[in-house]
Amino acid sequence: MNNEHLPTLAVLGGTGNEGGGLALRWASAGYKVLIGSRSQEKAEHAAAEMNLLLGLEVVDGLPNAQAAEQADIVVLSVPYAAHQPTLENVRDQVQGKILIDLTVPLRPPAIRTVTLPEGGSAAQE
Repeated sequence: MNNEHLPTLAVLGGTGNEGGGLALRWASAGYKVLIGSRSQEKAEHAAAEMNLLLGLEVVDGLPNAQAAEQADIVVLSVPYAAHQPTLENVRDQVQGKILIDLTVPLRPPAIRTVTLPEGGSAAQE
């Protein structure tokens, strides 16, 4: 598939199950995908595993801010505890871009129960 006209997607938290699963599916559909993480090494490792599974070099691993800077669309898939610090770290890089926030406000140990934050949702915060 020619991905020349498709937007580049950054998945911040793409080293986890949810973000990684979405990143792999988008990459297999022809999108250029950037895995963002607090750890560049962890992001590069996740990207290398995805590229191996796909048999293509379409996923790159970068620190969150760099991934967000290079992307057209940014997907936030981090645990609720990392939500605010991650957004503060990429605030400048996501300006004027589409931001898809998958964060659900779950707090350990009751991770099966949504705890609504003061703002009403993680995205509104």
